[in-house]
Amino acid sequence: MNVIPGTRNAIRRRLWAVLIGVGMLAAGCGRENQRTAEKIEVVPGLRVQKIQLRGVAVELEAPGSVIAVSTAQVAARTMGTVLQVAVREGDYVKRGQVLVQLDEREVASHRSAAQAGAQGATAGVVQTTKALAAAQAQADVMQKTYDRYSYLKEQKSVSPQEFDEISAKQQAAQANLEQVKAALRQSEAGSVQADSEAHAAESVASYARVVAPFDGRVIRRTVEPGSLVSPGMPLFVVEDASRYQLEATLPAEAAAFLRKNASARVQLDALEPKSLPGKVAEMEAGADPASHTLKARIDLPKEAGVQSGMFGRAFFQRGEKQALLVPATALVDRGQLRGIYVLGDGGLLHWRVVTVGRNTSDVFEVLSGLNDGDVVVLNPGTQELDGKKAAQ
Repeated sequence: MNVIPGTRNAIRRRLWAVLIGVGMLAAGCGRENQRTAEKIEVVPGLRVQKIQLRGVAVELEAPGSVIAVSTAQVAARTMGTVLQVAVREGDYVKRGQVLVQLDEREVASHRSAAQAGAQGATAGVVQTTKALAAAQAQADVMQKTYDRYSYLKEQKSVSPQEFDEISAKQQAAQANLEQVKAALRQSEAGSVQADSEAHAAESVASYARVVAPFDGRVIRRTVEPGSLVSPGMPLFVVEDASRYQLEATLPAEAAAFLRKNASARVQLDALEPKSLPGKVAEMEAGADPASHTLKARIDLPKEAGVQSGMFGRAFFQRGEKQALLVPATALVDRGQLRGIYVLGDGGLLHWRVVTVGRNTSDVFEVLSGLNDGDVVVLNPGTQELDGKKAAQ
């Protein structure tokens, strides 16, 4: 085919233009890829770890509340007006420490009267004892005289009248002795009663000082200075702050495997994520027929921050399962979502939403969002790492 020379040149020019455009486009794409590669930030100092399935305990969870092993409601034991309240809620007290002082003027006068009565009764016993000694001596003399006159009567040496007179005196002395003995018994009984009343008055007087029943902490106070209190009226609630338990509610089937002294892991919401070791101290023998639950008391170790009323959970081991565990430091919260940075292809980091379950100390179980063998960042902190690269 013959081509016109002018046409050939035009075609040539068009081809060159196309080639130049393609070359410029290729050069532009190369520079863009280079600029994109240069924009990927490399973050140093990140620690990564490959997450693998591990055997973890299968546990029964039981909610409960912290209670003190010993709790006492301190009440008034006598009627009186409150002069002073020595402690406030939250104060720590010692056994026998005065909590409330009542007006004791009336009981003090009653105590003085009772003590005076006891002293008078004691003096009466002393006097009656002396009278008994004199009556006994008189009775002894008259008995001897009577014995002599009885002998003389047999010898017909005394007249019947003289013997009758001596016999009457002997009987009178004996009757007087018995009367004095009865008076002594009555005096002694009166003395015992007076002493008892004096001791009772002393005890009542001591009731004017309301004291702590044991070492502990005041958790509730219902009395103010100037209040009139009566016997049985509650004034304070004091708990033993040295020993606490978790009173947990368990399903009825727990009775089949749970026993006294069984070990438990306890978590308190106020102390999360820390776990405390516990041991079953008491357990109900049967379940409640209405709720189909039973209660158990779990001894807690001495731990700073533990207080009665805290909500917590007890966990009892029932077997083992496979699970993915990550440290708490690897988790990142974004609003209501919780996620973790996963190392992907080319060392790029991607934030992935995960669902976590129970935690043991500072380790969480991942229920979804993470696969066996994934490599995660352990120390993301507050950094935004999505799309960045971890330094090798």
